[in-house]
Amino acid sequence: MSRHGENIYKRRDGRYEGRYVIGKNASGKTRFGYVYGRQYAQVRTRLLQKKSELLTAAASAASARDVTLREWLCYWRENELMGTVKPSSYQAYCRQISLHLIPALGDVPLSQLTPACVHAFAGRLEACGLAYNTRKGIFRLLSAALRCAQEEGLAAKNPCRKIKIQLSEKAEQRVLSRPEQEMLRKEALKQNNLPVLLSLYTGMRLGEVCALKWQDIDWKKRTVAVRRTAQRVAHALSSAHESTFLMVGTPKSRRSRRVLPIPDFLISKLREAFFAAGSLSPETFIFGKGARAAEPRTLQRRFSRLLHSVGLTGVHFHTLRHSFATRLMELGVDIQTISALLGHESARTTLDFYGHSLTEQQIRAASLLASC
Repeated sequence: MSRHGENIYKRRDGRYEGRYVIGKNASGKTRFGYVYGRQYAQVRTRLLQKKSELLTAAASAASARDVTLREWLCYWRENELMGTVKPSSYQAYCRQISLHLIPALGDVPLSQLTPACVHAFAGRLEACGLAYNTRKGIFRLLSAALRCAQEEGLAAKNPCRKIKIQLSEKAEQRVLSRPEQEMLRKEALKQNNLPVLLSLYTGMRLGEVCALKWQDIDWKKRTVAVRRTAQRVAHALSSAHESTFLMVGTPKSRRSRRVLPIPDFLISKLREAFFAAGSLSPETFIFGKGARAAEPRTLQRRFSRLLHSVGLTGVHFHTLRHSFATRLMELGVDIQTISALLGHESARTTLDFYGHSLTEQQIRAASLLASC
């Protein structure tokens, strides 16, 4: 296995093999070049030299003509981005490039890409109704690509440098009312749907629930540790037999690795499931099959059937997480504690999502004060 961010692998013969992207063949399949050596550091140095040579050659070829953003993004994606980020992040960036950047700006030469062009592009993203975080992510990706183009002499400056993505009015998240939540809780208990109950009473994301192992539960302290997440991602190589695969990796951020308390009724249900399953290894996934994590799509289908049985509409699995946070707000739990339980990077993120609940809480506080 390669180290994070490096396409360097140890071979069976003891040597290290470094892989770098050369380009694509006529059928669109990625072509690779290789370097070898007995020492990891030696191969890493050679790999950096090869990448530098390719980049210099590309810059020289581009000096005689004006490179379009499409051409640069394709090169930058394959030679600079690949191998430096997690596979799931790489797939997300590729989707942003193909769905948003290339259709809107792909044919624009780098020399003609001005702040006005970028500002107009940002406005179109907002007009399409994309969420603030999505628009900000696309803009950051474009800025990173153009910053690299500037460093390599293909662009005189980065037109994204002084542009800020504005936070637009956000639609309120769908939250279960108290009667809806109670109805869902009773039906989930009836169907023994533990993933739904876990998300509803701990705020865990779907991927985090799918990747839970029995070793993550501390029966004595009545807690569950969130250490990993599961999601389906596309294969990076076009020659793969299946278009996607189930990947189990680390949570989305450092704060997402957290320990959560489990209500007594739910810890009892989990204990029953553990003993009912017989002799299990601590490494066994709770809702998966042995050494394989649970499929997010499978848990979503079961959730859809649960919703249908109680007649709820407009609800997604993530609604359980929103409802968990909103109930805590209603109970007067402080924002820092809620942020830590949700695994948000900062309390500001929590406020952005659940500010409407906080406003209602402030109104009630002011009413209490006036009645004194």
